Amino acid sequence: MRFVKVLASIVFSLIIIIALVGYFAVRNFDLNKYKSFATEMVEQQTGRHLAINGDARIGISLTPTVDLNDVELSNPEWAKNPQMLKVKQLEVKFAIIPLLKKQVVIDKVNLIAPEIYLEKAKDGVASWTFKTSSPQAAAAAVKKAPQADKISAQAVAENPGAAALAGFAARNVTIENGLVNYFDAKTGKETNVKINQITMEAPAVDQQMTAGFDVTYNGQPIKGDLVLGALNSLLENKEPYPFKLTAEAFGVDFDLQGSAEDLMSAPRYAVLANIYNPAGNFNAPETTLKALADGDVNQADIKIQTLNIVNNLITGKVKAVWSGKVPSVDATLSSDKINLQNFSGNSNFALELPSIIGTAQAAEMVPATAVPYEMLKQVNAKANLSVKQLVISPGMQADNVVVKADLQNGVLKVNPLQLQFGGGNIDGNLTANANTRNIQLKLTSKNMLLQNLHKEFKVDGANDFGVLSGGNVDLDIDVSSNGSTYRQLVQNLNGQVIAIVDKSVIQTGALSFMSGNFISQLLGTLKIDTSKAEKLNLTCGVVRADLGSGKANFPKGIVLNAKELTLVSDGNINLVNDKIDFDLRPFSGKVSNTNVMQAISSLIKIKGTLQSPKIALDDKEALKTIVGVATTGGTAYLGSKLLLDADGSPCYTALKGTPYANRFPKPSGVAATTQNVYQETTDQVGKGLKAIINTPKDILKALKSPKKTSGSSN
Repeated sequence: MRFVKVLASIVFSLIIIIALVGYFAVRNFDLNKYKSFATEMVEQQTGRHLAINGDARIGISLTPTVDLNDVELSNPEWAKNPQMLKVKQLEVKFAIIPLLKKQVVIDKVNLIAPEIYLEKAKDGVASWTFKTSSPQAAAAAVKKAPQADKISAQAVAENPGAAALAGFAARNVTIENGLVNYFDAKTGKETNVKINQITMEAPAVDQQMTAGFDVTYNGQPIKGDLVLGALNSLLENKEPYPFKLTAEAFGVDFDLQGSAEDLMSAPRYAVLANIYNPAGNFNAPETTLKALADGDVNQADIKIQTLNIVNNLITGKVKAVWSGKVPSVDATLSSDKINLQNFSGNSNFALELPSIIGTAQAAEMVPATAVPYEMLKQVNAKANLSVKQLVISPGMQADNVVVKADLQNGVLKVNPLQLQFGGGNIDGNLTANANTRNIQLKLTSKNMLLQNLHKEFKVDGANDFGVLSGGNVDLDIDVSSNGSTYRQLVQNLNGQVIAIVDKSVIQTGALSFMSGNFISQLLGTLKIDTSKAEKLNLTCGVVRADLGSGKANFPKGIVLNAKELTLVSDGNINLVNDKIDFDLRPFSGKVSNTNVMQAISSLIKIKGTLQSPKIALDDKEALKTIVGVATTGGTAYLGSKLLLDADGSPCYTALKGTPYANRFPKPSGVAATTQNVYQETTDQVGKGLKAIINTPKDILKALKSPKKTSGSSN
């Protein structure tokens, strides 16, 4: 019995000693001696040099581990960067159960601080395409691989290098704190991606693979999950290789599902994409895109099933090519209806319009912000857009909008720009040249009707404002500018804007859509009452603006000429700071005591800004009128002044010097007797100017006397 105990003690002690010896033997096993063997094998199978500059050691635990430090894998000789892969630490963990069966199966690989440098030569050869010494050597390596029995012979024959690497593939791979650099020698473009973490799982070469990634591209986080087909399927390349991607990048949600072919040689893909961009991201509106894309590494053909921009639906097709030095896009898009009201501040829309457009909304100052001309040089594009119905506002819309744009080498040409508006047609063209910093716009219209421009111009009732007949409108815009900033564009703006309304009958009912604003206040000041539903027989109406030196000048260029009333305005708008300065001259067509107040009300000016217009007193005209009334007895001076101030053909005067100069007849002049009366009163006014009122406050006080004076002198 004692012998048994002694024998057991000896055996047990031997086991412990052997275990300890084995542990220390493995523990102290110098893996560094086998660096040369590893580098030789890798170079034989991939054609690349592997360098293990740091220590290599084996860790003993429940999961056997090999640690390699400072590992490098070379790039091809033609590559810009000599190294394709640099790893600070490579940790390889082996599955313990297969080890008991004398099988080596890699369970997990951790790459810490890897740097990956991928390049593509000018001839299209990629640095990640490996070469082997011979197909036979690669096939032999595959046969020795842990999962060799699951890799098909066809895969080995067609892509022996990739098959050899796949044979040693790990079930789990983790990459942390890495960097990926991609350089395309043909385009000269370089891209950098910071890897926060990437995880990949492949239980076996004949099972699907999954991956998760968290990277940063140009400061923008990109996160997502990827599901791929089996590795064996990828190597065999018999059928399209499936993939599914769910990701969030640059604030956009992506859901892509499709397949790829020939990934190892000439990759092609087909994918169904669902993309969502929330409101405000990229300063763009809320957008949802559902599209089919088919392409390769150089180009893509995209069929847009639905492009929803704030409930505006667009369909079409796009072809994008990015293989050249400058990417190109060719798009054909259409929509049954686009409602611009959906882009208002009340909707999920956060587009910041250029400041030059903002001046029309009374911005206090046009900023000296650079115009992004360089964007026009980033891509060459051709686009055809058609919209059946374009809703501008609740009462205004355009139909059958057609836009054809061509952007080549920084020069954008939009021609034609066509739409049906107000029952007529508008034709135009636009040119923006990023090379010369020049912009030109031309628009002309035919057969538009005033009553069709806006629903408020249609007569709905007896007391409603609107156009009863006529209403023909012609529009002519011809402007150009140049400059590197928005302020320079405004300061250098040149050209003309002309709108003409022909003979019409207008019902001057309540201007419901203008009630409570500055227009209604102005009409009240001018003693123009639109509430009696009387007709206004319009002979003509003109708006003419001459653009130059940062201003829009209206040389007697705003005219309303009717039998019942003539209204002429002369002034300007400062396009840089939006300040306005206008004279108003109304004339009722007859002279009597009752229109003395009309004469006085014609002494007003409009000052302020477009955002906050104000009614002001025209000091010079008021002084002249009051002196004339005081020295001549009132009505005689007022009457002659009104007759002379009233242009016999104000629309002709407004259009003088334009292509429409002969649109209306010349003025017939003023009767000689009226001229004599006016001349006499003018002389008397001139003599009295030295001793009369010289402040606006005194003028306002004096305005109380003309009515009394005119009544006593008549």
